[in-house]
Amino acid sequence: MKRTSLLALMSAAIFSITLHADQGQHTHHAHGGDHAHDHAHATSETAAGPFEVRGIFLGHDESEGRVTLAHEAVPEVMMAMRMHLALPEGEAVSAFEPGDKVVFQMFSRIEGGQRWYAKEFEALPEGTELSLPAELREAVGY
Repeated sequence: MKRTSLLALMSAAIFSITLHADQGQHTHHAHGGDHAHDHAHATSETAAGPFEVRGIFLGHDESEGRVTLAHEAVPEVMMAMRMHLALPEGEAVSAFEPGDKVVFQMFSRIEGGQRWYAKEFEALPEGTELSLPAELREAVGY
């Protein structure tokens, strides 16, 4: 009986973590673009970070105010993955092209749920090797 309860609890925890990671990959803008909390960054509680993260720049959606990156694992926070990350209001993204390797600051805030952001992008030196799983490299084409 105890073993069954423990397995059920572990399964629920894994499902919760998987669901949270999946939400991070698919952005929190799924609710539409006219929510006031989208621009309330300055007063929102910081949930985690900032963390210095390296990754591959995959694109910038100016109308949504977000970037897409495939990033290395953030130790004790999240595994390497492809994510849509919001840009803080006023944050500019240099003229990066898909496939450029970058380092950036990643942090989250609580805004009706946890939302991840990216800021302070810098190009990594040419030839920099990233530690990304083969499946992720293949999925993003790099």
